[in-house]
Amino acid sequence: MRFLTIILCFAVSLNTLAARKRELASIKEDERMVHAKELMGKGYKKSVLRNAEHVEFLEQSILKTVESRLPKKYKNRAHDVTEAIIVEANKHGLDPFFVMAVISGESSFNPEAKGPVGEIGLMQLRSSTGKWIAKLSKIKWGGEKDLKDPVKNIRLGAAYLSWLREKFEGHGQLYLAAYNMGPKNVKSALAKNVRPKDYPIHVMKRYLAFYKSLENHKI
Repeated sequence: MRFLTIILCFAVSLNTLAARKRELASIKEDERMVHAKELMGKGYKKSVLRNAEHVEFLEQSILKTVESRLPKKYKNRAHDVTEAIIVEANKHGLDPFFVMAVISGESSFNPEAKGPVGEIGLMQLRSSTGKWIAKLSKIKWGGEKDLKDPVKNIRLGAAYLSWLREKFEGHGQLYLAAYNMGPKNVKSALAKNVRPKDYPIHVMKRYLAFYKSLENHKI
């Protein structure tokens, strides 16, 4: 009887340990809100984003979205991908829903996506950009294969977004455009009094849709 009790206790301990290992990092709520307000400006107060201020379990909402969007062969990586989105967003003061919107707009959550000019993976980074941002951010660079790994891709993509955000002084439309067309091209456009808007609109629609789905409990 005592032996059986020991076995049962051991099994419970293993299950508890496994559950802890699968726990997701917590979103830094204050930083999420700061970034959300930065992106929305005066429109924040009347947006669906404000309704998320008192919503619990946002992490699980992101996990459900990732699980539903990843291709079948990658669904076993859903927890790792979600963890990467949250951890890297926290690290750089980004809204994880924003990071997720960029992923959606760039690759539709396909880790094997390839762009017309060499973009790779979830956040569609070129190898040259990956290598450069890895060096700048002191992230070990293993070559193009790193961009094919969804977690490493997110780590590098979030770092690049953060760098662009600082470069364009928090102007969401500009650093989003720069993510798509490069900072030099954005500066050239601004010199001609043109503010690129197509790509920012493309991403922000997805950003708002994620929050709308959250509001409607559809995520």
